[in-house]
Amino acid sequence: MEKTEKIWEKAKKTATDKEAMKSTLSKAGNKLKSLAENSNELKELKSKLEILMRMFRSHLTGEYRAFPISTIVLIVFALVYFITPTDLIPDFIPAVGFTDDASVVLLIVKKLNRDIKKFHQWEDGQWEQAD
Repeated sequence: MEKTEKIWEKAKKTATDKEAMKSTLSKAGNKLKSLAENSNELKELKSKLEILMRMFRSHLTGEYRAFPISTIVLIVFALVYFITPTDLIPDFIPAVGFTDDASVVLLIVKKLNRDIKKFHQWEDGQWEQAD
């Protein structure tokens, strides 16, 4: 649990520093691009991370500010956990390295379900306005 606590502390610190947030988003995007899509688990992980990254990016740019700080910290935690290569199960271990990352991301997505639904409604409205 010590590693998780360190990641949590880093997430809280990152959530208050715009440059650190931008860096985390960039690192998560780069790592996400490098994931192979040869397993359903990784496809689901990618899908959920993409949602969290869109939410985070919209918050950073100021386009969408309806998230409470607790939501931002949870999103940052998920992204920091994902980009940390030596979390509970190191990412370089074949077949299981991303298992803990997927579990953490899916748990956070489940917890943020209401915020995600509101964000999707906002996104849909943005698409409709662009038409």
